[in-house]
Amino acid sequence: MSESYFDRAASGWDDQPRRVQLVKATGAAILREVQLSKTMDVLDYGCGTGLLGLYLLAHVRSVTGADNSPGMLEVLNKKISEGGLSTMRAIRLDLENDPVPDDRFDLVAVGMAMHHIADVDRVLLAFHTLLRPGGVLCIADLDTEPGVFHPASRPVPHHGFDRVELKSRLVRHGFTDSRDITVTTFTKPVEAGGEREFSVFLITARRQ
Repeated sequence: MSESYFDRAASGWDDQPRRVQLVKATGAAILREVQLSKTMDVLDYGCGTGLLGLYLLAHVRSVTGADNSPGMLEVLNKKISEGGLSTMRAIRLDLENDPVPDDRFDLVAVGMAMHHIADVDRVLLAFHTLLRPGGVLCIADLDTEPGVFHPASRPVPHHGFDRVELKSRLVRHGFTDSRDITVTTFTKPVEAGGEREFSVFLITARRQ
């Protein structure tokens, strides 16, 4: 397999303050919206270097960070090893192509990863399977944008999501009690020049 953009970017992924602040805002929003406890096992899907999972780790029993980038997982495994984090692990997983693992979780968190996933419905169904009855799904991602968040050299399957449409998909796949909040808004430079404002939502839903 050729080295992906994420593999190449992994070593410096945490060096961007805006990225770290976005993860902190997402983690704080999850803490406000979901009652976490030390009995909960969490899956941080599309975990990258584990920033979101590490934020949640102190509030739950365990966190499994899952990603399809070996480079990102290498960085996360180093954090786990150096931090002596016995309640966190990293696994390679691509739910668009891999079988659903046997593990089950009380919460699945997905931070800024869904817009990279072509087959959203397949992955949402996998999340439903991975959650224990009554488990919670937390999706943080971009509101619909005109395709300028990423440079043209790195095309993505989705330019953000319409919240109403995504919540409708969740209902079709067996989730209930879906609600959404705005996590944050921010500006960043875009390829065409200048800066543009973007907003990030958090949608939470429960497996029936």
